[in-house]
Amino acid sequence: MTAAELHLEFKFRCDKLDTLNYPNFLPEEIDLILNNAQERLVKQRYGFNNNKRQSFEETEKRTEDLKNITVNVILTPLAYSVDNIDTQARFLILPADHWFTLQERAGLTCDYCGTDVTQRVEVIPTSHAEISKVLKDPFKKPNVEKVLRLMYDGKVELVSSCTIVNYQMRYLKQPNKIDLATNVTSELSEHIHSELVDLAVSIALEGIEGKRTNTFNPLINNTNE
Repeated sequence: MTAAELHLEFKFRCDKLDTLNYPNFLPEEIDLILNNAQERLVKQRYGFNNNKRQSFEETEKRTEDLKNITVNVILTPLAYSVDNIDTQARFLILPADHWFTLQERAGLTCDYCGTDVTQRVEVIPTSHAEISKVLKDPFKKPNVEKVLRLMYDGKVELVSSCTIVNYQMRYLKQPNKIDLATNVTSELSEHIHSELVDLAVSIALEGIEGKRTNTFNPLINNTNE
C-alpha cells in the first residue's frame, strides 16, 4: 500500500468501530500511529516477543515479512585508536540505519601462522563488564577461531589475537518513517501491510482507552473518600 492507502485503510477500520467514538485523527497523528505500529511489528517478528515464541527465521512467513529491511554489509576496521580497549582491538563504524544484528563473522589474517589468507571466524558478543575477565581466560579469550565484539557509541569494537581484515554483518535496518506528506510508505513487505494497519488501530485504541481510564480513576477515588 502507498502512504495514502495506509491512511485510508486506517480511517476505514476506525470507522467500523464507531461505537468507540474514535476522534478524527490528523494526518500527522496517523503517521505517528502507523510508525509506532511498524516499529512494534518489526520487533515482534525479529525476536521472541510474539505469541508463537518464534524468531523471524523460524518460519518462511516471518522471513518474508522482514526481507525488505534485511541488509548485508562488509565493514573495514579503522586504524588503531587510543580509545580502543586493547592494542589488538579495532573500531568499525556501524551503518546509520543499523537496528538489530542478525549474523556476524570477522575476516582475519594471522601473521604468526605464516599466512596472509583471510579466514572467516566466529564473533562472540561480550559486555564491557566482562571483557577484562574474558581476556584473561585462556578458554574465552580471542584466538585464531574467534574474536570478541563490543558495542560502543555507534561502533563495533572487535578484539582479536590476529589482524582484523573486515567484519561481515547481516542486520535489520530501521525502516523509513511512513509520511503521507512526502509519500513515504512502509518498507515492510506488501503482504504485511494489512497487519500493520490492524496493529495501528489497536494502538490507537490503547491510547484512547488509556485517556478514558485516567479520566475515570479520579471519579472512582472520589467515591471512596
